[in-house]
Amino acid sequence: MRIRLSSIIAAGSLALALPSAAEAQSATATRCAASGASSVPELHREWILVGWDKPVAGQSWDFREKLGKYYDWEARDVVLYDDMSPDFRIARSPEEYRALWERSFQALRRAHHLVLDGPETIVGDTLATSTLEFAARLEPAEGQPVISVRARSTLVWRCTGHAWKIVREHNSTRRIASEESQQLFGF
Repeated sequence: MRIRLSSIIAAGSLALALPSAAEAQSATATRCAASGASSVPELHREWILVGWDKPVAGQSWDFREKLGKYYDWEARDVVLYDDMSPDFRIARSPEEYRALWERSFQALRRAHHLVLDGPETIVGDTLATSTLEFAARLEPAEGQPVISVRARSTLVWRCTGHAWKIVREHNSTRRIASEESQQLFGF
């Protein structure tokens, strides 16, 4: 029986290209939602509209309670940035990000957010990115002026188990006049 060398090479290449049973099981075990409420676009919308909102004056705002489910608290390669953060600091963990924001958001009377455009997404098996434009109307303590902004938010998500988690965040804002804010928010 004669076997050609090219047949052996082709069979070997095919075997190398096919995932092992363990690899196939691992790939399906880390499958995150591509559509629906747990998908990247829906999570990004919810992150801004529910997580960062504080619609009732004096309402408590706890970062971990409001936003904890969106971030990868175990990852060591997290980079989170918002140009409105104190001293333009970069947080290297969700805990650092919490420390940057919790006190200032707790001090706000109200915070309202609207999605203006997007999100636009690119979704792979284990990484995804989403970008959206939003408006925010932040009401500080009485007697201080309202701060209104338009912002672009870009998030990088990692599939961890069966859930997408934020591992990169970049938000760029620009202040808007009270007339534009009133047009957007209706008050």
